[in-house]
Amino acid sequence: MVVDDIDRDGCCRLVHDEVHDRECLLESHDRHPASDRLAGRMRAIVIEEPNTVSLRDVETPEPGRGEVRVRSVLAGVCRTDVDILTGALDPRWVRFPVIPGHEWSGVVDAVGDAVATFEPGQRVVCEGNIGCMSCARCRAGDTHLCANYDAVGFTRGGGWGEFVVVPARILHALPEHVSFESAALVEPGSCVVKALGRARVEAAETVGVVGVGALGALAIRIARLRCPATIVAYGIRDEELELARMLGADAVVNVARQDAEAETHALVRGGLDVVVETAGAVPAVELSTRLVREGGRVVLLGIAGREEALVLPADRIPLRDLTVLGSVGYTTAAWAQMVALLREGLVDLGPIVTHRFALERFEDALAFMDERAGVVARIVLEHAAQ
Repeated sequence: MVVDDIDRDGCCRLVHDEVHDRECLLESHDRHPASDRLAGRMRAIVIEEPNTVSLRDVETPEPGRGEVRVRSVLAGVCRTDVDILTGALDPRWVRFPVIPGHEWSGVVDAVGDAVATFEPGQRVVCEGNIGCMSCARCRAGDTHLCANYDAVGFTRGGGWGEFVVVPARILHALPEHVSFESAALVEPGSCVVKALGRARVEAAETVGVVGVGALGALAIRIARLRCPATIVAYGIRDEELELARMLGADAVVNVARQDAEAETHALVRGGLDVVVETAGAVPAVELSTRLVREGGRVVLLGIAGREEALVLPADRIPLRDLTVLGSVGYTTAAWAQMVALLREGLVDLGPIVTHRFALERFEDALAFMDERAGVVARIVLEHAAQ
């Protein structure tokens, strides 16, 4: 994503999304100085409609019965947020205008009536999906497939606003030893926990992770807890492969410069037991089906885009006896597992947050996603201290 100045008085900037070949208008934060803020107002990044976004003052939400208002401290910036901004995300998943931010952590600010489990000052992390808990899918435990879709940062205000109101039942308390950085990664971490569960990753198996962005980094960190024999990471930049080694990969392969299939067979005879694809690119999906052993499992987490088409030899999956699984989102159970890993000190996700930007610099954060200078995993927006 490239940001170019088009208004020399600082009023707006033009963003070019190179992935989807679109342009978006960003309204400068300079037009909303803190001194102009009124009581009962908060700052938030608002996407009015695709390609129109601004940082401005909006009404501070009030918690109703059974709800809690949380002051957002850190909020992640992921490719899905950019897809909301550019209109690339399937419109059934978002309601405009929207305040994004589905990966975030914060502190309880106020509680509504009938809330006895939380009080102001508590450190918390919030599930993004708000299951109705009454439809067939929710009753079966598939809360991410709720028939009455509702999600923080998609259909209601998220962590890119200073305050977020959510049902108390989707909040999870954080102990002091869990950083806000780690907590902001619970959402994507829960996606990985669910995917690894679907793939049935077991001890002493060999695991490949294709793509070393935030999801891939999380997959390496969390898969290591399952005591695999080997983790091999695949990426296209030496910097991200350096991060993969730091997070626990035993070997790395640069697919831009090396024959990934040959390198894999040199490392693991016969191929990998499980391949976790997180890159969200058609070539990565195709490669994953070649890296896995006969009878192995491939689980796909990456989202390539609704216009992208995958072409594979029709017999590759049946003749190699492959299990290919798609995994989207997380269940409430996966979320609880991820929070438990942090509470028990079994995993530290803090190192995966590689860059922080003040909320006022949100346009720089968006531009940096595609610049990717150096080691880049998760970028977060940081709210000013209250």
